[in-house]
Amino acid sequence: MTSYSGKVTGSGGKGFSAELRVSGLDETIAALRALEPLLLKEMQAEMKRAAGKVASGASRSFARTGHGSGEYKVRSSARGKRTGMRVTAAGKEEAIFELAGTKMRSRSGGPITPQGAAMVRWLDGFGKPGRFLWDTWNEQKTVFERDLKAAIDGAEHELQARLDAAGERY
Repeated sequence: MTSYSGKVTGSGGKGFSAELRVSGLDETIAALRALEPLLLKEMQAEMKRAAGKVASGASRSFARTGHGSGEYKVRSSARGKRTGMRVTAAGKEEAIFELAGTKMRSRSGGPITPQGAAMVRWLDGFGKPGRFLWDTWNEQKTVFERDLKAAIDGAEHELQARLDAAGERY
């Protein structure tokens, strides 16, 4: 069965990480893949819907800037040893809004141009880097974790019910 733990780390606006670790999920996915592949697809869809709420919230925040609709995508994978989901800015405009100002150096390593510095100051009016996605994560983390846990636990319970009916144990 699965267990859950999470952490959020930051370093003064220079970087951040949000992680929800689900221990035992690989074993659940392997069992579902081998025994009930349709149930695995249902669980993955529920997990993706949970992450989609974070992406939708970031899109709504971005739209309030008046600079486009803002599209964020959920990418998920349950193949091999790496299992997870990622919410990313889908376009260049969204990526610039999210990440501009994380490094105050040009590509050549020299100081940022005055125009670039002015753009970063303007963008900082919307918050520090990770402007929309990070704020949305902070707002919706509890709901996401609840939905993710419900999707995984529901799949595990359904798998066990089907195995019980066959006289097996997971």
